[in-house]
Amino acid sequence: MIVGAAPRRTCIACRQKADRGELTRFVIRPDRHPAIVHDVSATLPGRGAWVHPDATCLKKALTAASFARAFRTKVTASDLPRMDTEPKKSG
Repeated sequence: MIVGAAPRRTCIACRQKADRGELTRFVIRPDRHPAIVHDVSATLPGRGAWVHPDATCLKKALTAASFARAFRTKVTASDLPRMDTEPKKSG
């Protein structure tokens, strides 16, 4: 790894690696509904799931299987974030 290089993450939808700044982060919050929330600041505690902030990846990621794989736990449809509240860009 190159010193000073940006951290790399894998998009849960397309499975492509990208710099952390190019992706948007979601975390699972069992105390909330929906349980999976967008982590705008990328600082919330817990395991994160990273997604490219474009319509194709967001649509593909908004399945229980994608988030279940990322969070290594069972995810139901009611846990998923709503598409109409998701960001267009990371940040």
